[in-house]
Amino acid sequence: MSNGCICCTLNDELVETLGKLLNCGKKFDHLLIETTGIAEPDGVAAAFVTDPSVQEYFKLNAVVCLVDAINIEDMLQEREEAKRQVSFADYILLNKKSSVTEEYLNEIINKLKEANPLAKTAAGDFGQSPDDLLHLNAYDAKTVEEKLREQHQPKGHHHEHGHHHHHLDDIISHSFIIDQPFDMLKLRHWMQVLLMLQGEAIYRVKGVLYVQYQDKKVILQSVRKAYSFGLGEEWPAGLPRQSRIVFIGKNLRKDILEKNLKNLMAVN
Repeated sequence: MSNGCICCTLNDELVETLGKLLNCGKKFDHLLIETTGIAEPDGVAAAFVTDPSVQEYFKLNAVVCLVDAINIEDMLQEREEAKRQVSFADYILLNKKSSVTEEYLNEIINKLKEANPLAKTAAGDFGQSPDDLLHLNAYDAKTVEEKLREQHQPKGHHHEHGHHHHHLDDIISHSFIIDQPFDMLKLRHWMQVLLMLQGEAIYRVKGVLYVQYQDKKVILQSVRKAYSFGLGEEWPAGLPRQSRIVFIGKNLRKDILEKNLKNLMAVN
């Protein structure tokens, strides 16, 4: 990049650089992008999720956040970037685990899960992960479904709008279960307006949605102020259809989100 910082020269120059890689005559299996410690990786991810010219050749695997086990509490208190990085990550690796007690390590892991219940959290030393980071497939429809299913394990009968929430200081996640089908036009318009007006405060949205006149599950994902809809598997025959959606962001209000979601239902 011209100024050495990928996060501040997004979109045009990033897409141009990716094009140069494709045309350089060399073959590669994976592209790893390492941002700076104060970066906001959502801007980088946006190009891979929403730009058709990039999606034609690249598939986003996951956003990995490396966390310093010794200093993470102070960082979350002092730096807004740290909160955003943790909230946006698909995989959080807690580094230097041998430098802290097991009790403290578990406490930190629980706090990170509060900030981002959708991310997988692991611990290691010297940046070594117990998982295959190159094949996390965090943006695949199947992976999104599994993550959202974990958020809403069935417990007896459910209500029309089930709800759970987690929080870490001002970072809050709200998750909903909705039985009625969405009106796709209403939903698309609402997402566009919501992210345009509040995109700085909404870090992630993930959903597996029941949409009127659609026999397949609709997968919703948002990155920064951009969002995308994709199709997942067909709904199982004979079983009830149900939407599951999670919002992660700063000072998000459950009551407003719930009221808006109710207004997006299809009218029979």
